[in-house]
Amino acid sequence: MNIKFLLLPFTVLLTVFTSCTNSKHKFVISVEMANMPEQKVLLEEMGINETKILDSIRTDSKGHFELSSSGNNESSLYRLHFSDNKFIILSLSGESVRIISDWNNLEAYTVKGSPASESLRNFFADVRKYINDIQTLTIVMDSMRIRGNDSMIELANKDMSDLNLQLTQYIEHYADTSKYLPNALFAVQILNPTVEKPFLDAFSTTIPSRFPKAQLGKDWLEHYKKGTAPTEDNKNSLEGDIAPEISLSTPEGATVKLSSFKGKYVLVDFWASWCTPCRKENPNVVAAYRMFKDKNFTILGVSLDNNKSKWQAAIAQDHLDWTHISDLKGWESIAARDYNISSIPANFLVDPNGKVIAYDLRGPDLENKLQEVLR
Repeated sequence: MNIKFLLLPFTVLLTVFTSCTNSKHKFVISVEMANMPEQKVLLEEMGINETKILDSIRTDSKGHFELSSSGNNESSLYRLHFSDNKFIILSLSGESVRIISDWNNLEAYTVKGSPASESLRNFFADVRKYINDIQTLTIVMDSMRIRGNDSMIELANKDMSDLNLQLTQYIEHYADTSKYLPNALFAVQILNPTVEKPFLDAFSTTIPSRFPKAQLGKDWLEHYKKGTAPTEDNKNSLEGDIAPEISLSTPEGATVKLSSFKGKYVLVDFWASWCTPCRKENPNVVAAYRMFKDKNFTILGVSLDNNKSKWQAAIAQDHLDWTHISDLKGWESIAARDYNISSIPANFLVDPNGKVIAYDLRGPDLENKLQEVLR
């Protein structure tokens, strides 16, 4: 599953900063909460390393109360923190808002005065629908296992994979299209940072053009870059080792092994039709293949797709005229596990003896390395 957590309301640590450059003014959050027990409610600002308390109040039996703080025109995220670890999350840039809800159905709150907060509320509702479907299917699958209905379990596994993919794609689309920066950053924080690293890398490159004046965006990018800086421990390096065997099926159903290419230089190329960075890199791979294919070099494409027709369509569209294999299990691919793949595109250059001599060669680096070894 590609999502970091599934339970709502959300309890998150969000990489959000606020700017101190604008003149501050008071904003007020007015709440009408039917059936709410008397309790202490906190207004919190959600920050990168900590959640800061801005205001608090002890409510009465009527459930009507106000919280306030000094804000500025820089967008940020705030949350109302209730008892029982319940929350309402708001996306504000200094405007006052009114919230109406019922303690017995807190997730169905309405918010007035903040289009960004309304958008975030609708996003929560949509994600919750996906999660409810996933949880329901999980219960059904548990029942199937008890009954030993293997054929139905296989179909249900496909449905579960499709649901997870749909949820991931919905979150990515929201992050890519939201006109509210805090909302976009909140959405990407739900994604698994290891599995969805290609998307997050691509997303990060769009922030300066989408929100050119936002200090929030600059601060988030700085934090993201620090968190993704490569180390010797997390590089996908098998350099110097014999490449793990791969034995998977072509689109036509034939089984192909990596070892069958022994005697040639082979670029083991991990990619997928749904991976935007992979598709952008494919022209470079095609150019290298056409330049060196007659010099004892070939490519073995290993797809992390789970949809055969989309996989085949991408092969044709991108003119990938080499051998392709996959088990159509997405991130659950055996080959991805054996090669410690946590993000794609990823590749490994294997020499004629089956030893990995380089990895993650992109753009001109791939051509330069091939020129070096294929002299």
